[in-house]
Amino acid sequence: MGRIAILVSTIGAMLLLFILSRSSNTNHSIHRRIRSNSTLSASHHQPDDRFNVTNRIVRLFPEIDVDPTDWFVSLHELTQWNLHQAQMEVLRQSQREMDVYDKNRDGFVSFSEYSTPSRIQRADRDSLGYDMSWWKEEHFNASDVDGNGLLNLAEFNDFLHPADSNNPKLRQWLCKAEVRERDMDRDGKVNFKEFFHGLFDLVRNYDKESYNVSHHSDDSMDASANQLFDKLDKDGDRYLSDIELLPIIGKLHPSGNYYAKQYAEYLISQAEVDKDGRLTLTEMIENPYAFYSAIYNNDHDEIE
Repeated sequence: MGRIAILVSTIGAMLLLFILSRSSNTNHSIHRRIRSNSTLSASHHQPDDRFNVTNRIVRLFPEIDVDPTDWFVSLHELTQWNLHQAQMEVLRQSQREMDVYDKNRDGFVSFSEYSTPSRIQRADRDSLGYDMSWWKEEHFNASDVDGNGLLNLAEFNDFLHPADSNNPKLRQWLCKAEVRERDMDRDGKVNFKEFFHGLFDLVRNYDKESYNVSHHSDDSMDASANQLFDKLDKDGDRYLSDIELLPIIGKLHPSGNYYAKQYAEYLISQAEVDKDGRLTLTEMIENPYAFYSAIYNNDHDEIE
Protein backbone atom coordinates (compact mmCIF):
# COMPACT_ATOMS: atom_id res chain seq x y z
CA MET A 1 0.00 0.00 0.00
CA GLY A 2 2.95 2.32 0.67
CA ARG A 3 4.05 1.97 -2.94
CA ILE A 4 0.56 2.83 -4.18
CA ALA A 5 0.42 5.92 -1.99
CA ILE A 6 3.85 7.11 -3.12
CA LEU A 7 3.22 6.60 -6.82
CA VAL A 8 -0.28 8.05 -6.77
CA SER A 9 1.07 11.00 -4.77
CA THR A 10 3.90 11.44 -7.30
CA ILE A 11 1.51 11.38 -10.26
CA GLY A 12 -0.81 13.85 -8.52
CA ALA A 13 2.08 16.16 -7.70
CA MET A 14 3.30 16.03 -11.28
CA LEU A 15 -0.13 16.95 -12.55
CA LEU A 16 -0.28 19.98 -10.27
CA LEU A 17 3.26 21.09 -10.94
CA PHE A 18 2.66 20.87 -14.67
CA ILE A 19 -0.61 22.79 -14.43
CA LEU A 20 0.88 25.51 -12.22
CA SER A 21 4.27 25.99 -13.80
CA ARG A 22 4.63 24.66 -17.34
CA SER A 23 4.17 27.10 -20.20
CA SER A 24 3.29 26.02 -23.72
CA ASN A 25 1.76 27.48 -26.87
CA THR A 26 -2.00 27.81 -26.65
CA ASN A 27 -4.15 26.64 -29.49
CA HIS A 28 -6.07 29.64 -30.93
CA SER A 29 -9.25 27.64 -31.31
CA ILE A 30 -9.11 26.81 -27.62
CA HIS A 31 -8.96 30.49 -26.79
CA ARG A 32 -12.00 31.15 -28.97
CA ARG A 33 -13.89 28.49 -27.06
CA ILE A 34 -12.72 29.90 -23.75
CA ARG A 35 -13.76 33.45 -24.63
CA SER A 36 -17.22 32.17 -25.53
CA ASN A 37 -17.53 30.10 -22.39
CA SER A 38 -19.37 32.07 -19.75
CA THR A 39 -17.92 29.91 -16.98
CA LEU A 40 -14.61 31.68 -17.51
CA SER A 41 -15.97 35.15 -17.24
CA ALA A 42 -14.84 37.26 -14.34
CA SER A 43 -18.39 38.50 -14.04
CA HIS A 44 -19.26 35.11 -12.59
CA HIS A 45 -17.14 35.98 -9.58
CA GLN A 46 -14.78 33.05 -9.97
CA PRO A 47 -12.01 33.05 -7.37
CA ASP A 48 -8.60 34.06 -8.71
CA ASP A 49 -7.08 30.64 -8.04
CA ARG A 50 -9.72 28.95 -10.17
CA PHE A 51 -9.18 31.45 -13.01
CA ASN A 52 -5.43 30.77 -12.95
CA VAL A 53 -5.93 27.00 -12.95
CA THR A 54 -8.37 27.40 -15.83
CA ASN A 55 -5.68 29.10 -17.89
CA ARG A 56 -3.29 26.25 -17.15
CA ILE A 57 -5.91 23.67 -18.13
CA VAL A 58 -6.35 25.46 -21.45
CA ARG A 59 -2.62 25.16 -22.09
CA LEU A 60 -2.54 21.58 -20.85
CA PHE A 61 -5.45 20.20 -22.86
CA PRO A 62 -3.71 19.98 -26.27
CA GLU A 63 -0.69 18.38 -24.60
CA ILE A 64 -2.89 15.47 -23.49
CA ASP A 65 -5.33 15.30 -26.41
CA VAL A 66 -2.92 13.74 -28.91
CA ASP A 67 -4.05 10.17 -29.65
CA PRO A 68 -6.01 11.21 -31.62
CA THR A 69 -6.51 14.97 -31.45
CA ASP A 70 -10.30 15.02 -31.27
CA TRP A 71 -11.25 17.51 -28.52
CA PHE A 72 -11.65 14.69 -26.01
CA VAL A 73 -9.20 13.41 -23.40
CA SER A 74 -9.58 9.65 -23.21
CA LEU A 75 -8.54 7.33 -20.41
CA HIS A 76 -5.61 6.16 -22.53
CA GLU A 77 -4.42 9.72 -23.23
CA LEU A 78 -4.67 10.79 -19.61
CA THR A 79 -2.95 7.59 -18.46
CA GLN A 80 -0.06 8.11 -20.86
CA TRP A 81 0.34 11.74 -19.83
CA ASN A 82 0.27 10.84 -16.12
CA LEU A 83 2.80 8.08 -16.73
CA HIS A 84 5.14 10.40 -18.62
CA GLN A 85 5.05 12.99 -15.82
CA ALA A 86 5.73 10.32 -13.19
CA GLN A 87 8.58 8.80 -15.21
CA MET A 88 10.28 12.18 -15.57
CA GLU A 89 10.04 12.80 -11.84
CA VAL A 90 11.31 9.30 -10.98
CA LEU A 91 14.26 9.80 -13.33
CA ARG A 92 15.07 13.13 -11.66
CA GLN A 93 14.98 11.43 -8.26
CA SER A 94 17.23 8.65 -9.55
CA GLN A 95 19.69 11.25 -10.84
CA ARG A 96 19.80 12.89 -7.43
CA GLU A 97 20.39 9.56 -5.72
CA MET A 98 23.00 8.59 -8.29
CA ASP A 99 24.89 11.79 -7.50
CA VAL A 100 25.12 10.58 -3.90
CA TYR A 101 26.64 7.19 -4.79
CA ASP A 102 28.83 8.25 -7.72
CA LYS A 103 31.83 8.94 -5.52
CA ASN A 104 34.38 9.43 -8.34
CA ARG A 105 31.98 11.54 -10.44
CA ASP A 106 32.45 9.50 -13.60
CA GLY A 107 28.73 9.31 -14.38
CA PHE A 108 28.45 5.67 -13.32
CA VAL A 109 27.81 3.75 -10.11
CA SER A 110 29.89 0.67 -9.36
CA PHE A 111 28.79 -1.96 -6.89
CA SER A 112 31.58 -0.99 -4.53
CA GLU A 113 30.35 2.61 -4.59
CA TYR A 114 26.78 1.55 -3.91
CA SER A 115 27.55 -1.07 -1.28
CA THR A 116 30.05 0.90 0.81
CA PRO A 117 28.62 0.19 4.27
CA SER A 118 27.37 3.07 6.33
CA ARG A 119 27.12 3.04 10.10
CA ILE A 120 23.43 2.15 9.81
CA GLN A 121 24.10 -0.64 7.32
CA ARG A 122 26.75 -2.12 9.60
CA ALA A 123 24.34 -1.98 12.53
CA ASP A 124 21.67 -3.76 10.47
CA ARG A 125 24.17 -6.43 9.44
CA ASP A 126 25.24 -6.97 13.03
CA SER A 127 21.64 -7.23 14.23
CA LEU A 128 20.78 -9.76 11.52
CA GLY A 129 23.89 -11.78 12.15
CA TYR A 130 24.73 -12.10 8.46
CA ASP A 131 25.71 -9.96 5.47
CA MET A 132 23.13 -9.57 2.69
CA SER A 133 25.49 -7.84 0.28
CA TRP A 134 25.49 -10.91 -2.02
CA TRP A 135 21.76 -10.44 -2.58
CA LYS A 136 22.25 -6.77 -3.35
CA GLU A 137 25.01 -7.67 -5.78
CA GLU A 138 22.72 -10.07 -7.62
CA HIS A 139 20.20 -7.25 -7.91
CA PHE A 140 22.96 -4.91 -9.12
CA ASN A 141 24.22 -7.38 -11.72
CA ALA A 142 20.69 -7.98 -13.03
CA SER A 143 20.41 -4.22 -13.60
CA ASP A 144 23.73 -4.06 -15.47
CA VAL A 145 22.39 -4.57 -19.00
CA ASP A 146 25.72 -4.18 -20.83
CA GLY A 147 27.61 -6.22 -18.25
CA ASN A 148 30.42 -3.69 -17.75
CA GLY A 149 30.14 -3.71 -13.95
CA LEU A 150 28.84 -0.14 -13.89
CA LEU A 151 25.34 1.33 -13.90
CA ASN A 152 24.59 4.34 -16.04
CA LEU A 153 21.58 6.51 -15.21
CA ALA A 154 19.06 4.34 -17.10
CA GLU A 155 20.40 1.16 -15.48
CA PHE A 156 20.54 2.77 -12.05
CA ASN A 157 16.95 3.97 -12.48
CA ASP A 158 15.93 0.39 -13.29
CA PHE A 159 17.92 -0.82 -10.28
CA LEU A 160 15.92 1.49 -8.01
CA HIS A 161 12.60 0.75 -9.74
CA PRO A 162 12.75 -2.82 -11.10
CA ALA A 163 8.97 -3.14 -11.48
CA ASP A 164 9.05 -0.42 -14.15
CA SER A 165 11.89 -1.99 -16.10
CA ASN A 166 11.65 -4.04 -19.30
CA ASN A 167 14.95 -5.72 -18.47
CA PRO A 168 14.21 -9.50 -18.44
CA LYS A 169 17.04 -10.13 -15.96
CA LEU A 170 15.44 -7.74 -13.49
CA ARG A 171 12.04 -9.37 -13.93
CA GLN A 172 13.69 -12.70 -13.17
CA TRP A 173 15.32 -11.17 -10.10
CA LEU A 174 11.91 -9.94 -8.91
CA CYS A 175 10.61 -13.50 -9.22
CA LYS A 176 13.51 -14.77 -7.12
CA ALA A 177 12.80 -12.06 -4.57
CA GLU A 178 9.19 -13.22 -4.31
CA VAL A 179 10.27 -16.82 -3.74
CA ARG A 180 12.71 -15.68 -1.05
CA GLU A 181 9.98 -13.73 0.73
CA ARG A 182 7.21 -16.34 0.51
CA ASP A 183 9.29 -19.49 1.02
CA MET A 184 8.56 -20.09 4.70
CA ASP A 185 10.04 -23.61 4.81
CA ARG A 186 13.17 -22.50 2.95
CA ASP A 187 13.04 -25.22 0.30
CA GLY A 188 13.65 -22.74 -2.52
CA LYS A 189 10.13 -23.02 -3.95
CA VAL A 190 6.60 -21.86 -3.20
CA ASN A 191 4.00 -24.47 -2.24
CA PHE A 192 0.26 -23.89 -2.50
CA LYS A 193 -0.12 -22.72 1.10
CA GLU A 194 2.66 -20.17 0.65
CA PHE A 195 1.09 -19.10 -2.65
CA PHE A 196 -2.43 -18.77 -1.26
CA HIS A 197 -1.46 -16.71 1.79
CA GLY A 198 0.17 -13.76 0.09
CA LEU A 199 0.74 -14.08 -3.64
CA PHE A 200 -2.83 -14.93 -4.56
CA ASP A 201 -4.09 -11.94 -2.57
CA LEU A 202 -1.86 -9.64 -4.64
CA VAL A 203 -3.09 -11.15 -7.91
CA ARG A 204 -6.70 -10.92 -6.72
CA ASN A 205 -6.29 -7.27 -5.77
CA TYR A 206 -4.78 -6.54 -9.18
CA ASP A 207 -7.58 -8.36 -11.04
CA LYS A 208 -10.45 -6.96 -8.99
CA GLU A 209 -13.05 -7.68 -11.63
CA SER A 210 -12.05 -11.33 -11.92
CA TYR A 211 -11.79 -11.92 -8.18
CA ASN A 212 -14.52 -9.80 -6.60
CA VAL A 213 -14.58 -10.69 -2.91
CA SER A 214 -18.20 -9.66 -2.46
CA HIS A 215 -19.29 -12.20 -5.07
CA HIS A 216 -17.11 -15.12 -4.03
CA SER A 217 -17.26 -17.45 -1.09
CA ASP A 218 -14.19 -18.77 0.68
CA ASP A 219 -14.59 -22.04 -1.20
CA SER A 220 -14.68 -20.31 -4.56
CA MET A 221 -11.61 -18.27 -3.61
CA ASP A 222 -9.79 -21.48 -2.79
CA ALA A 223 -10.90 -22.98 -6.09
CA SER A 224 -9.74 -19.88 -8.00
CA ALA A 225 -6.37 -20.00 -6.23
CA ASN A 226 -5.98 -23.70 -7.08
CA GLN A 227 -6.87 -23.03 -10.69
CA LEU A 228 -4.26 -20.29 -11.01
CA PHE A 229 -1.67 -22.33 -9.12
CA ASP A 230 -2.16 -25.30 -11.47
CA LYS A 231 -1.90 -23.00 -14.48
CA LEU A 232 1.43 -21.62 -13.26
CA ASP A 233 2.81 -25.00 -12.16
CA LYS A 234 4.08 -26.03 -15.57
CA ASP A 235 5.96 -29.13 -14.41
CA GLY A 236 3.10 -30.29 -12.18
CA ASP A 237 5.23 -30.82 -9.07
CA ARG A 238 2.87 -28.74 -6.86
CA TYR A 239 5.56 -26.14 -6.31
CA LEU A 240 6.20 -22.83 -8.03
CA SER A 241 9.76 -21.92 -8.97
CA ASP A 242 10.88 -18.39 -9.71
CA ILE A 243 10.60 -19.14 -13.46
CA GLU A 244 7.00 -20.21 -13.02
CA LEU A 245 6.14 -16.90 -11.33
CA LEU A 246 7.09 -14.90 -14.42
CA PRO A 247 3.55 -14.79 -15.91
CA ILE A 248 2.21 -12.97 -12.83
CA ILE A 249 5.21 -10.90 -11.76
CA GLY A 250 3.61 -7.79 -13.30
CA LYS A 251 0.63 -8.29 -11.00
CA LEU A 252 2.80 -8.92 -7.95
CA HIS A 253 4.86 -5.80 -8.74
CA PRO A 254 2.61 -3.45 -10.77
CA SER A 255 4.39 -0.96 -12.99
CA GLY A 256 3.90 2.79 -13.05
CA ASN A 257 1.42 2.37 -15.90
CA TYR A 258 -0.96 0.54 -13.55
CA TYR A 259 -0.96 3.41 -11.05
CA ALA A 260 -1.11 6.05 -13.77
CA LYS A 261 -4.26 4.39 -15.11
CA GLN A 262 -5.80 4.24 -11.63
CA TYR A 263 -5.17 7.94 -11.15
CA ALA A 264 -6.54 8.75 -14.62
CA GLU A 265 -9.70 6.77 -13.85
CA TYR A 266 -10.10 8.72 -10.63
CA LEU A 267 -9.70 12.10 -12.37
CA ILE A 268 -12.20 11.20 -15.09
CA SER A 269 -14.73 9.94 -12.55
CA GLN A 270 -14.46 13.22 -10.66
CA ALA A 271 -14.75 15.53 -13.66
CA GLU A 272 -16.87 13.88 -16.35
CA VAL A 273 -20.47 15.05 -16.56
CA ASP A 274 -21.99 12.89 -19.31
CA LYS A 275 -20.35 9.67 -18.02
CA ASP A 276 -18.90 8.72 -21.39
CA GLY A 277 -15.49 7.81 -19.96
CA ARG A 278 -13.64 10.78 -21.44
CA LEU A 279 -13.18 14.48 -20.73
CA THR A 280 -13.99 17.56 -22.73
CA LEU A 281 -12.21 20.85 -22.19
CA THR A 282 -15.39 22.26 -20.64
CA GLU A 283 -15.61 19.38 -18.15
CA MET A 284 -12.02 19.94 -17.08
CA ILE A 285 -12.54 23.69 -16.74
CA GLU A 286 -15.77 23.32 -14.77
CA ASN A 287 -14.17 20.84 -12.36
CA PRO A 288 -10.73 22.31 -11.69
CA TYR A 289 -10.57 21.13 -8.10
CA ALA A 290 -10.67 17.52 -9.29
CA PHE A 291 -7.26 18.20 -10.83
CA TYR A 292 -5.50 20.23 -8.20
CA SER A 293 -7.05 19.16 -4.90
CA ALA A 294 -4.44 16.40 -4.75
CA ILE A 295 -1.78 19.06 -5.17
CA TYR A 296 -2.60 20.79 -1.94
CA ASN A 297 -2.70 17.44 -0.18
CA ASN A 298 0.96 16.91 -0.82
CA ASP A 299 4.11 18.56 0.40
CA HIS A 300 6.14 18.15 -2.79
CA ASP A 301 8.69 20.86 -3.40
CA GLU A 302 8.47 22.45 -6.82
CA ILE A 303 10.98 21.05 -9.27
CA GLU A 304 12.72 23.47 -11.54
